[in-house]
Amino acid sequence: MEDRQFFLGIQTDALEFAAPFMLAFVGSMVALLTLFTVTRWKKSQETIRNLWKRTFVAVPLLILIFSMLEFGIFTWSLLVGFFAIAAHREYCAGIGFTDKWMQGVGTLTLIGLIISAILFQDSQYLSWAGEEGSGLLGLALFIGAFGTWAVPIIQDRSENITRDIGQAFIGFVLIWFFLHSIFLLHLNSIGAGACIFAIVNVAITDSFALIWGRLIGKHPFRPILSPKKTWEGVFGGVISAGLVGYLAQPLLPEFDALITALLGILLAIVGTTGDLMLSSIKRDLGIKDWSQMLPGHGGLLDRIDSFILVAPATYWILIFLGS
Repeated sequence: MEDRQFFLGIQTDALEFAAPFMLAFVGSMVALLTLFTVTRWKKSQETIRNLWKRTFVAVPLLILIFSMLEFGIFTWSLLVGFFAIAAHREYCAGIGFTDKWMQGVGTLTLIGLIISAILFQDSQYLSWAGEEGSGLLGLALFIGAFGTWAVPIIQDRSENITRDIGQAFIGFVLIWFFLHSIFLLHLNSIGAGACIFAIVNVAITDSFALIWGRLIGKHPFRPILSPKKTWEGVFGGVISAGLVGYLAQPLLPEFDALITALLGILLAIVGTTGDLMLSSIKRDLGIKDWSQMLPGHGGLLDRIDSFILVAPATYWILIFLGS
């Protein structure tokens, strides 16, 4: 029997399936951007520079993300964990949160969850967490909430306690949601496929919502929270995500294509909600971007806003469906 030939040496089935399509997508975007540069340079120099800047950041980041999936739970957890802790610090800086003890409780709890996600399958002491690690997620949520509330009790203060606990807990829960990204990889044989499905869903929803909005968008969707979004764009993004979900069925081979299409539509709606959720906080704070960590993109929270809800939604829906 001949040895199997892997595409680009990729040995993860889901990643091997997705890689040619992702390369084709990136190649198409670069080709279109090159054409746009050649034909519109004199009229749109600033826009073109910004688009190239975004591309030079996004493409290596995309390669890094998929590479970490190929190498397994350890590298994937390190990457997601770095994003998570950096995003938590970004949130605290963005809202001007000054209680370092509450911030520290959240950070340490999140770090503990990341480490536990790496170790629990090989540790007899963490077997109670379940095959998918849901017990660890529940315990971390309790510890984060309890620890956050314990800080002002230990400090024996009541001044601004509602504001501080609310701000601290919102930041903690946002990143706790995001850390479901690690636990997606623990979903039996479809873990890598589930991660890729969620990532692609967010990318397609955002990209095609923008495209359809620019082409036919006329009616504002939520003009206060996101002035550029239109009903036509949002609807186009959701339908496009459903179509891609149908085609991406091999990523989740336990389900038929109709189920993956419906999952794509549902996750697109959830992701749009996540985007608006973070936008509402930014509007309240009067800021455009959470930071300038990613040139042309803003901060990490600006990039993962949709994924913050898509990751846990994918995780719990697949568990409910019996993955």
